[in-house]
Amino acid sequence: MSTLISLNGCAEPELFEFLHENFSFSQVLGVDGGTRHLLKAGIKPNMVIGDLDSIGPYLGEVFALKVPMLISYPDKDFTDGERALQLSESVPVVFIGTWGKEIDHLLGNLALLKIAYSLNKPAVAYGINETILFGRNFTLHLPVGRVISVLPTAAAVLSEKGLQWELEHAFWSEYAVPPISNVVTQPVQHISADKEFFLVVKGYWNPFSDLVV
Repeated sequence: MSTLISLNGCAEPELFEFLHENFSFSQVLGVDGGTRHLLKAGIKPNMVIGDLDSIGPYLGEVFALKVPMLISYPDKDFTDGERALQLSESVPVVFIGTWGKEIDHLLGNLALLKIAYSLNKPAVAYGINETILFGRNFTLHLPVGRVISVLPTAAAVLSEKGLQWELEHAFWSEYAVPPISNVVTQPVQHISADKEFFLVVKGYWNPFSDLVV
């Protein structure tokens, strides 16, 4: 069983088809305006979390469904996404609505993966037809032709195997363009670094079905 956390970014309708086929959620949390994705998909959240500044016209539907709400004061030193992560009871934690129109919100949402990692909570975030993970060592079984990108968070020594452009303990400066849009060429891929990084896989993919971290 997993926890679904719906953030206030973009969530494509086909994402919910993918989630239905790949996950079973024991806990569903709507984060303020992100609650609309759940309601549009016919999913009743277990709780709505936030200061209700972006939920807009969907607030009435939340009241009608009698969904419990944890209301945050606007003057706070944490995001509503952080609070939802703290309240997550089942793993893995699945974030949707990660991508949005504002870069600061996007970076804040991606930071939730880092926080989950520090809490030893396996987590994945879904953007617009993308799958995002955070960690240091991955062994994958992605199909040949799938495109991935590695986004270091600091200067790192990287290794990438089973891809079109392979790296062997290559130093990657924090001021260099990260190794993006690499193509899977072998049935097994190994990606590792001496520091944590974001791994972006094009397309929706359930990393917990075959992932070794």
